[in-house]
Amino acid sequence: MLMHLSRESVSNGDDYNRCADLEYQEGEMLSTFLRSKVSNFLPYTNGLTVWAIYMDSEENQEISEREAFEKKVAFIHKIENRCVKVEIKGGDRAVSSFGTDKMYCAVYR
Repeated sequence: MLMHLSRESVSNGDDYNRCADLEYQEGEMLSTFLRSKVSNFLPYTNGLTVWAIYMDSEENQEISEREAFEKKVAFIHKIENRCVKVEIKGGDRAVSSFGTDKMYCAVYR
């Protein structure tokens, strides 16, 4: 199964590799998918960066639709190139249980 990811730019000129298709297995948990695959897709930054993860969202949507509160499912905390923490809203569950193949990652402010 594939999840189509898109992400926010983190700096001027950051247009490289902002979309990807990541494979996950049936029954794979969201925490595992975020920690092992999504966090590796997110770019290197200096210091701590917290990413908000939105399901059923993509970069071509209006911001209010793409980053709607009810679509926010998790946070990924990265220090430089390492994932140090994944927080799941409402408890961990299988990626397939969300019923979508779209995920958007935005820097949490």
